[in-house]
Amino acid sequence: MNKTLLQRIIMCLGVVLFAFAITTDANAQKRGKKNKDGDLQIMKDLPQFFVNDNDLPPYLQQIYRRDAARLSLRLINQEQRLSKQTVDIPDELVDAVYNALVAVRLSSKGSSTKTAIDTIAETYNVRTFPVPNVETLILVFEHDAAWVEPLKNRQDTTGSVTINNLIRKHKLIMTRMVYLDEERAGLVLQSQEPLNMPALAMQFFTEEGVGSIEEVLPYGDGNDISIERTKKGWDLAYSIRFGNCVNQCQKAYTWRYSVDGDTGEVTYLGGSGDTIPPWIGPNAQGKKYPDVLKGN
Repeated sequence: MNKTLLQRIIMCLGVVLFAFAITTDANAQKRGKKNKDGDLQIMKDLPQFFVNDNDLPPYLQQIYRRDAARLSLRLINQEQRLSKQTVDIPDELVDAVYNALVAVRLSSKGSSTKTAIDTIAETYNVRTFPVPNVETLILVFEHDAAWVEPLKNRQDTTGSVTINNLIRKHKLIMTRMVYLDEERAGLVLQSQEPLNMPALAMQFFTEEGVGSIEEVLPYGDGNDISIERTKKGWDLAYSIRFGNCVNQCQKAYTWRYSVDGDTGEVTYLGGSGDTIPPWIGPNAQGKKYPDVLKGN
């Protein structure tokens, strides 16, 4: 691994164990939405409408499900501290958000003219900005750590019963080991289904005492989808972000939609923002997995 690549990997790694927990707990308390009994307000009276997703290719269904899980976790973070959260993101919430996302995507079906959602999906491939992490974490260890010896000998297990149990329980895949510096390396764990990775990191720390757990997080800022629960259903915003995005993008254009909680009917609320430069388009993932419906 060359030095430049190593630096890029290290830049993309965010230590989340205590800093994330403290920040999330403080934000939840500041918002004042946390219930004494630990119940989530967002889970109450969720929209129950169903959307047929057969027009989405299987790979798109998986991508939309990942977006729904990330958006669900953001909603949970608004009212519940990390120490109270579960590793599994509630299916009922993920399903409700997924149906809203699919309803918006299918709102262009049958239209004879190119609609805003076609532009969002096909031209720009807007997805959720990958924070929080729902896919990958890295267990960091010193090169002489005893629990990693079986992996060095190409065995499909670690030397820790607790780590092995957590990997099996949450159906994680040990994808590779990465060299971080002269003293440290990391075991990369990939989830087969979207999970609450910060909560999982807490389990590795509290149950096994792994002292350093890192997430692969993006550097800077970028396109995003946001969702808000309303009295009538959902409000969704799809944003193209551009300019100098090293810290936070200075410019953006946003399209907004509402989804009726009873019927799933979608209403386009309009778009606004800065003029999108002509060179903006889908990223590499968007080109590999285009957001195009079956038959289009």
